[in-house]
Amino acid sequence: MTLKLFHKLFLLVAVTALVASLAMATVMAWNLNRGFADYLEARDAETIDAYVSLISQKLEEQGGVAALKTGKVTLESLHGDLVRESFIADFGAGRRRPDRPIRPFPRDVMDHPPPPPRNGGPPAFIAPRLLLFDASGEQIAGPPPPLADGPKMTARVISLNGQTIGTAKIIPHAPTPGGVDARFLRSQYINAALLVVALMIFAALAAWGFARAGTRRLANMEAATKEIAHGNFAVRTDAAGADEISTMSQNINQMAESLARADQARRGWLAEIGHELRTPLTVLSGELEALKDGIRPLDQDAISSLQEETGRLGDLIEDLHFMAVSDLTDAPHKFTPVDAVKLVGDVTERFRPLLTKAGLKLDVDLGSKATLAVVWDGKRIEQLLGNLLTNALRYTDAPGIVRVSLESARDRIIISVEDSAPGVPVDALPRLFEPLFRVDEARDRSSGGSGLGLAVCRTIVEAHGGRISAKDSNLGGLLIELNLPQETSRA
Repeated sequence: MTLKLFHKLFLLVAVTALVASLAMATVMAWNLNRGFADYLEARDAETIDAYVSLISQKLEEQGGVAALKTGKVTLESLHGDLVRESFIADFGAGRRRPDRPIRPFPRDVMDHPPPPPRNGGPPAFIAPRLLLFDASGEQIAGPPPPLADGPKMTARVISLNGQTIGTAKIIPHAPTPGGVDARFLRSQYINAALLVVALMIFAALAAWGFARAGTRRLANMEAATKEIAHGNFAVRTDAAGADEISTMSQNINQMAESLARADQARRGWLAEIGHELRTPLTVLSGELEALKDGIRPLDQDAISSLQEETGRLGDLIEDLHFMAVSDLTDAPHKFTPVDAVKLVGDVTERFRPLLTKAGLKLDVDLGSKATLAVVWDGKRIEQLLGNLLTNALRYTDAPGIVRVSLESARDRIIISVEDSAPGVPVDALPRLFEPLFRVDEARDRSSGGSGLGLAVCRTIVEAHGGRISAKDSNLGGLLIELNLPQETSRA
């Protein structure tokens, strides 16, 4: 079964919280167990210190070492007195008859005594774990000592006036707590378990909310991309926020806008191309019908007219093919060393008679250098300059001026083609290089070209790694500026 993203996010957050909670509970239990053991050990040390101090105090009150040597007082009797006093202080004298001996204490009572008594002596429940030895090391009071390989006992030396008179030891607690201690630890473990359960419930709710919030936005993006894949480019996603998902939503919206513009351009292309092809075909069809019906004689003028329309149709098809190839792949170019001064000079001289015939003056400035070596595709640059000069020839009123200039700046070559009135509206300048774009005030299909000339120019310039721009000319018309690298690295 394939898990959805919601389930994966939920499980990821929930399992992470579970592992963290269990780890925290384990560390808490370990610290509690170890800390409680350290506490009991410290309490035993405090108790045996109090016991040794009381033994020394009792012995000094009853004659000191001399009384001990004469037998008047023994360590065993002092131990019994201390235990009896502690028992009476802890439980009260009225709870047993004086003539009844103290019964053995249960094991859990021996291992887990209550806190020290109010009178400062060792508690009665500690007594069954106290062992008393005389100066020679012989046990004289207390329960049997544990085995040699058992837990190590805490020991204190009993001394009086600088003389060692005995040793006191205490049997360690059992490894497994019992009685009050066990109940205390059990309650702590239960609290830790309840805390883990509470954290898990909270983590599950947080994981559910986090996964739901995240997958809801992703589901919205999924639905939007599905609509875009089916051609609905008007759909948009919620891009509010500054995280990665919001950035992805913004990218999807931008992609939808780009696809919408591309689709609109494609539809416009199809309509414009159909219209552009229909114009020369209609003219050709009309003239052929006139020749067929005998309305127009088949003479040199008729043939020239047919040839002109055929040439216009061929140029249109060639430009369309060049633009299509440029969009699909890099347009074919052959970069070889050429002389930029000679190239620009040759093209302008070819157009000089045409411009003069149209009543336009051609002004050419090739700079101060006689030669200028560049690495370009010479034929494509000639095509580019031819398109610009043809554009100036068609749309410049006579009498007018067409000016071409060439200059070099470091490793860049600047070529400018400008003409006199009429100019181009400012809002139309950025769109001049779009395919099939026309400025209605200055261009029409009867006298103008296909509307692809400047688009072809831009494609050639970009293939050379350069830039092309359009601006108002000081002559009153249009200025086209080419900024080309002196050596094109693309091969």
